[in-house]
Amino acid sequence: MKYSVCIDAVYAGMDPAQAIRESAQMGFPAVEFWSWWDKDLPRINEAAQEMGVEIAACCTRLVPLTEQGKETDFLQGLQESMKAAKSLRCKRLIAQAGNDTGEPAEVQGGRIVHTLKQAAPLLESEGITLLLEPLNGRIDHPGYFLASSEAGFRLIQEVDSPSVRLLFDLYHQQISEGDLLRRLEGNLEWVGHLHAAGNPGRHELDRGELNYPWIFRRLKEMGYAGLIGLEYHPEEPVGEGFKRLPDLG
Repeated sequence: MKYSVCIDAVYAGMDPAQAIRESAQMGFPAVEFWSWWDKDLPRINEAAQEMGVEIAACCTRLVPLTEQGKETDFLQGLQESMKAAKSLRCKRLIAQAGNDTGEPAEVQGGRIVHTLKQAAPLLESEGITLLLEPLNGRIDHPGYFLASSEAGFRLIQEVDSPSVRLLFDLYHQQISEGDLLRRLEGNLEWVGHLHAAGNPGRHELDRGELNYPWIFRRLKEMGYAGLIGLEYHPEEPVGEGFKRLPDLG
């Protein structure tokens, strides 16, 4: 396991290229960010190459998968996002499900599966993994459709592609459902990425109720060897929070 720094969260307001350089100077091997379409990608790529940093993930264009008639828009946005990702040597794209339309869950879930099945061959041909992310609807994303990790895993299994996986955000899932490690046990094969933040507040990892040193030890014992994205809003100087991060061994 290794950390990836979400520069849009941790270094909010800083020039992305400078944020990449600062995180690299602090020893982090990977960074990620949310939107690519409002950034200077050549400068980001230059900074990443200069510092030897992996661009671990960024988001697809934000087209709701739950809404009827959005399949073509999503796939077009995905192709644009894949082009951007390839320019950054980025192997992961994050997708949101969209808000609840009020229709039966099986109808909305069926749309998600149908569209992601169409996306899968495109992703497989380029060696890019799409990460579907459940989010909490109680605090941060009211009205969001996909809050349950169980429902998320079920959708991923129905898509049945090695290029479509779940982004399990430990902060969001603690708010939505808790019991994090039991929900991950037996499902790690469907997880393509993790996010972490302290809860409550979405601040440094050691601020709040989550025992991250123990969680990370158990994840390692369970066989997780991927990235853990640091997606939090610091309450103190960034470097101070970094000093207290659990050792991933």
